[in-house]
Amino acid sequence: MATINIVLEGKNKGTKITGGTMLYANGWLSKNNISSYTVIDESNKDQYSFWKGALGVALFGSIGAVAGISGKNKKEYLIAIEWKDGDKSLILINDEYYKVFVKSMF
Repeated sequence: MATINIVLEGKNKGTKITGGTMLYANGWLSKNNISSYTVIDESNKDQYSFWKGALGVALFGSIGAVAGISGKNKKEYLIAIEWKDGDKSLILINDEYYKVFVKSMF
């Protein structure tokens, strides 16, 4: 798919996400800055298929739509974020960063 640990769309698009005990992408990804988030996965198949397909098309053209929907077996998390200022972002992070992200939201 795309580069992992990056803001794919929306606020801070193209920004690499860095982390340690908290994640950073031109601002901290924490409950202090984020009002809500949705993990887009197989449990919400409509959003999952749409975003994977849309990203596939954006990155690889029409062939990418099929590749995007089929997905990978690696642990990657596609997360839609709504910031407290009303902006939105779509991020893609790996398993390690996902655990840090979830922990920072509590």
